[in-house]
Amino acid sequence: MFRTLIIYESTYGSTEEVASKTGMILGPSRCCRVPEFQEPFRDFEFFVIGSGVYRGRMHPRITDFIRENPWLREKPVALFSVSLSREDGLRAIKEVEDLIGGSIYSRALGGRMKLGELSEEDLADLQAFSEVTGIELSDVDLLDKGEVTEFALELRDIRDSLMTSIDEGELRGFIDEFLRSHNTCTLATCHGGQPRATPLEYIYDGDSLLIISEGGEKFAGLPENERVSVAVYEDYTSMSDLAGMQITGAASILHGKDAEHVYKLRGLNPDAVKDLNIDMNVIRIDIMKVEFLNSKFRDLSACPKQVLWVKKE
Repeated sequence: MFRTLIIYESTYGSTEEVASKTGMILGPSRCCRVPEFQEPFRDFEFFVIGSGVYRGRMHPRITDFIRENPWLREKPVALFSVSLSREDGLRAIKEVEDLIGGSIYSRALGGRMKLGELSEEDLADLQAFSEVTGIELSDVDLLDKGEVTEFALELRDIRDSLMTSIDEGELRGFIDEFLRSHNTCTLATCHGGQPRATPLEYIYDGDSLLIISEGGEKFAGLPENERVSVAVYEDYTSMSDLAGMQITGAASILHGKDAEHVYKLRGLNPDAVKDLNIDMNVIRIDIMKVEFLNSKFRDLSACPKQVLWVKKE
């Protein structure tokens, strides 16, 4: 699995907040300021570099670091800026891209300014600007946590696409084998802001996961949100022997002959199911994406994490 190094500089905390949240989503990762950089960090596989924008430019420690470390040109690098002006942020990124020879992805994010936290020098500069322009100074908060999450998830997809991949047909075979050799999953649904994770038995028919259930809270979210996440995994023994997958899918509730077909797959008589003193329900989860972590993939000279898109969103 690729390790991500996030190198940043932050004066008032906004950029540090972006770096920290991005690092958690991209894990395994390490966040560090420029003075904290260590020589072994050069071995990381993916790099994200960002800072606040100061007087129209990225922090000088960032630009100096890039000039002093030309090996970064050989690495996959993404860039981000944090500022009150997206235009200033984009210009600052462009300057850094020119230094580094381009980036695989870049984004200008909104920032935050609290007048009471500014240094005397920065506050004096802003007051002078206010007097010249007539623009009244006030606190500003353009740091959108949802946008930061979106940025980190986009980076995750880009990073995952760079990993050494197994042939798609071979990967499908590994996925089929794993799903057919197991029968229990954890289904995650969400109703409003209330998440629910439920251990369930499943049947795999080669395209979908099929679940027979008496009902329960997991059904609260399905009518309003078909998107679900499913985990299937081996018991943990050691970091060198991991095997588990996360499935992103679209769930639907089956009725009539479609439900009867699932009963038959499970070895149940549909008429006997109808005669029960409670109603049964059938969920079909159409698989859209599989993220498969398996230590054995290293034996194939591939990254232990493999991603298969079955159906694009």
